[in-house]
Amino acid sequence: MKSLLIPVLGAAVAGLGGTALAQSKVELFGVVDVGVAHLGGSGASKTGLSTGGANISRLGFRGTEDLGGGLKAGFWLEAGLDVDSGAGKAAGSLSFNRRSTVSLMGNWGEVRLGRDDSATFLNTLIFDPFLTNGVGGTGAFTMLGIPGVPSTGGAPIQISNALSYFLPQNLGGFYGQAQVAFGEQASNAPNKREGDYRGLRLGYRQGAFNGALATGRLYGKTSDTNLTASNVGLSYDFGVAKPMLLWATEKRGATKITAVQLGVTAPVGNGEARASFGHYNLSHSNADWNKISVGYGYNFSKRTQVYGSYAFLKNKGSAAKSIGVQGLSAPGTTPGGNSNGLEFGIRHFF
Repeated sequence: MKSLLIPVLGAAVAGLGGTALAQSKVELFGVVDVGVAHLGGSGASKTGLSTGGANISRLGFRGTEDLGGGLKAGFWLEAGLDVDSGAGKAAGSLSFNRRSTVSLMGNWGEVRLGRDDSATFLNTLIFDPFLTNGVGGTGAFTMLGIPGVPSTGGAPIQISNALSYFLPQNLGGFYGQAQVAFGEQASNAPNKREGDYRGLRLGYRQGAFNGALATGRLYGKTSDTNLTASNVGLSYDFGVAKPMLLWATEKRGATKITAVQLGVTAPVGNGEARASFGHYNLSHSNADWNKISVGYGYNFSKRTQVYGSYAFLKNKGSAAKSIGVQGLSAPGTTPGGNSNGLEFGIRHFF
């Protein structure tokens, strides 16, 4: 990825005040990803432009400053984009909704404050061959609805008002994160914990193996509306193929949905083939569904890729899930019906 580097030279500043500042850098980065998608359901279909079919479109700024003695400071501002319309993700305006954090880092780990990925989302991203994107992406992080809405939605993707601690990177392959986010309710509010989030993620990565587990809770208005999310991901890179397993569950009150997904990526020619099969089970109900996805991305360079993906979803019983993509909403389907999606696009890093 090519970045704009803005060095701050301590020697140049030293002449102003007699004290040299440590070296710093700032990077401009982003992704532009747009495609054409056709979405079908039982009795309806829709065709149009999609965005983020391979990687979420974004514009960001990040930087670090060496404070000396092994200590560094850093910041990260990242805004989501809808390339099909030119709009930002936050009600059509540009905002740093994907990440806005400041950090202190050392050989003891990292402390990070601000809006960031939730600890329970990361496994569904890393252990999905489609990185949760496009028609092929896993539904294991949206099982209880729109993510991040206290009391009614699913588990958060990104979460605001978060304080995170990350383990250092010199622990022989072990990594981990503890995260607390504040709903910022008044102490005398009847639902003073609403919007609070607690998350924990631990993993081990060594050589070709990577495995991690995570669990977290998003607090609602009452104990019956608290949401608990847990997941486990495993992968092993054999060189010719990298199989992966993702298990995830979300529970609120008596409603519990569990997903089991088998996936694989494999280098083919100058690109990568991707495939997955997922089963989603609603407890104490026959409203389950299955989804199968296949895709391929061809790399013209390290920065530019063309891709295509196809997915088919089969509902059972009263389930009525349908495939949608960013920039093009799902046309819907009937209970027990089928849904499908076909997408071709271009992704460019900068």
